[in-house]
Amino acid sequence: MSGLFTAAFLRQIGWECDVYERSGVELVGRGAGITTHPELLAALEASGAGTRDLGIEVEKRIALDRNGRITDERPLRQILTSWDRLQRLLRETIDPAHYHLGWAFERVEQDGHGVRVHFNGGRIENADILVGGDGIRSTVRGQVAPELQPAYAGYYIWRGAPNEADLSPKTLKEIFPYFCFYLPPRQEVITYPISGFNNDLRPGHRRYNFIWYRVADAAKLREMNVDENGHQHEFSVPPPLIRKDLVDEMYADARDIMPDAMLDCVMTMKQPFITPIYDFTAPNIVFGRVAMVGDAAANARPHMGFGVAKAGGDAHALANALRDHDDIDTALKAYNAERQPIGNTIVMHSRKLGTHMGVNLRTEEDRRMHELLQDDGAMMDWIAVPNFLDAYR
Repeated sequence: MSGLFTAAFLRQIGWECDVYERSGVELVGRGAGITTHPELLAALEASGAGTRDLGIEVEKRIALDRNGRITDERPLRQILTSWDRLQRLLRETIDPAHYHLGWAFERVEQDGHGVRVHFNGGRIENADILVGGDGIRSTVRGQVAPELQPAYAGYYIWRGAPNEADLSPKTLKEIFPYFCFYLPPRQEVITYPISGFNNDLRPGHRRYNFIWYRVADAAKLREMNVDENGHQHEFSVPPPLIRKDLVDEMYADARDIMPDAMLDCVMTMKQPFITPIYDFTAPNIVFGRVAMVGDAAANARPHMGFGVAKAGGDAHALANALRDHDDIDTALKAYNAERQPIGNTIVMHSRKLGTHMGVNLRTEEDRRMHELLQDDGAMMDWIAVPNFLDAYR
């Protein structure tokens, strides 16, 4: 997503830009839900992607107890979209001739006047700049700043997106129309509606995004990262290879603690998968003629749902800096000065929200925030709310 945003904005200022994807196939069909923010909507409009048929608007948030009773609620209109829909909108802004699949970055050389980028298969491209928008495990960042390594936060997510048509009438009535919270001790369950496959917004064809935060230390995560075939993965296991015993254990735990409507969501997910939570900050996001954007520049925990909004903001700022400065190196320094502090602020804010989980509470401020976020209403006031950056300006 970061690369697509960058190409869209650079094209608008008259730059020729090519996007190279590691994957050999189009990155479509992903079901992850995304909370929209004003910054994301503004970036989509400014990039030319637009916001047409973006997602589903909910009118309020509710919190439930173990018996499914509403403990608190907040009026808050938000549009809830999906990774797949955003990717399609941004992909339409890129000329197919400048979008290349199946080319993995290997290394970059710099001479002070440009970059020479090497890809798998011996492909080499020369350019004025290289933008690394390749995510938290960025191979570009791995070369230019190998010391910047994501750190495990001490918890992970079980997630999935059951089909609306598979959910019970009770679930559809009680929670499907809303952004919902359920907060057992040291856990966090968040659910909300998103479009169906191919951005299907018709009633009966949508999906319900399900996110369940759970605590696990590094040793437990390593054990969970052994797949169905006994292979040890370093960071996470691809969804089809998650061990059946882990899924069965998750189902059993859900039966013990979930309200009926949320249990219905768990039991109807076609392929639940695990996302371990990592983050990192960066003292610099520009390295000569290499600029990092999005999660490759600094990666926050997902409590704000702000990752794609950050990517759009980074890409827009980069293009504006290149437009406003005749000298490329001066422009890149200006981009670094603007967006590096913002990226780190976003990460630090996500850590503040992560104190709800009760992991690594090192300071009095951490402990105070943890206590505050044990209240259902406080969680609804802090998690994935718009305009949270205003408090830091």
